[in-house]
Amino acid sequence: MPAARLDARFKQDTLYVFAERETQLIRAWPDLTAVRKRNRAVRWQGFEPDYPLIRPYRPTRKPKLRIDAASPQLTLDLVLPPDAPPPSAPRPRLTPAQRRKRAFDAFRFACPKPVARRVEPFRGDHLPLLRLLRALGERGDLFDTNPALGYCLALAFRDRLAARQPEREQWLDQLIELKQSEIMARLGLPASKRAVKAMAKIRPPSMSRELAAGLKRLLGDDAALQVMGHLPALNLGVLTLLLDPQLRALATPVLFEAVLAEPQETYFPFTARRLADIQQMADALGVDISRRRFRERNRIDALFEDLARDYTRLEDGRLAGCRFPPPPVSGTDSIVPLRTPQALVEEGRKQHNCVAGYAERVAGGDTYIYRVLAPQRATLSLVRWSGGGWQIGELLRAGNYPVSAATRRSVREWLENSRL
Repeated sequence: MPAARLDARFKQDTLYVFAERETQLIRAWPDLTAVRKRNRAVRWQGFEPDYPLIRPYRPTRKPKLRIDAASPQLTLDLVLPPDAPPPSAPRPRLTPAQRRKRAFDAFRFACPKPVARRVEPFRGDHLPLLRLLRALGERGDLFDTNPALGYCLALAFRDRLAARQPEREQWLDQLIELKQSEIMARLGLPASKRAVKAMAKIRPPSMSRELAAGLKRLLGDDAALQVMGHLPALNLGVLTLLLDPQLRALATPVLFEAVLAEPQETYFPFTARRLADIQQMADALGVDISRRRFRERNRIDALFEDLARDYTRLEDGRLAGCRFPPPPVSGTDSIVPLRTPQALVEEGRKQHNCVAGYAERVAGGDTYIYRVLAPQRATLSLVRWSGGGWQIGELLRAGNYPVSAATRRSVREWLENSRL
């Protein structure tokens, strides 16, 4: 959706979001109702936003006034002298991005500070989380000790929390008084001590509906619990590796620690995805990697590049018939989406990288590749995170060398201006 068609306002305790073909109204705390209406539709319909409502707020620091001791003392005159400069020009109008930020900041400020602090780390499903915390009142400390369990609780009862019924407090009173293991059992999750401890280690930004759906299998796997027991925390990268026994067998304890230490793995399982691509290409090429054990990400990347070259040659004929979906974010003169497998292969040859190995992921709709022409020549991959939004995957110059801070900032601003 073009950035110019995304806008937001906050007035009369309501967040108004204007998208390309619909208008959304989200009432602020404590009402928390959300409705939307498509263009030309007659009725408003309830919905849950697929974007975060509670955004990080960082006030802009005003520069400190520097006083020169040698300068004359400041005096105030009621009448301006004839040679006084003209009054300053009026403030420029806010951009759509600035208006969105101001609107979402106001929505956040309408919430109690403890509530906003508990919801902000999660990347999605903010409305069910806010409604659960509204119902819990002063009993929201579950989100301090086991935020992932609080997230699962909000998802499991989101329909009941959305309905404004007085009796909802009674069932919640009974539930919240239970031990965490008993709450997990009520949710159909394994309730062993190790499972509860593992659940409490999951970082809130890693939680999603897809991950929550896999927790029953993961927390009931003794081998996975053993790995989780040796790690101080758990992110999406680690959990995705553990969910797939075939990928788990390729990883060593050192690799799990490296994945946990990588900030981006909190939001997207880059290492697990790379290993899955390697496994797919190795199977197609008849290469046995089952005995490999990886300790470092650079070894994984090197193997990926080796396999991708042979895989691209092998699959040239099939890739010619591959169809890519439309790009998730519109391009610009300097950030150009690669819409065909042929463009992908050509980009890999020009930039000396293995981007052609992503053809199937692009066709599958969870990755998209762009050619970046300025400030530097680079290749960009956007990846769909588990909450449904798109984020920067890799942004590298030719030969997989890192880009400058200016290039990364330019691409990040382009992406931020294209979404809510």
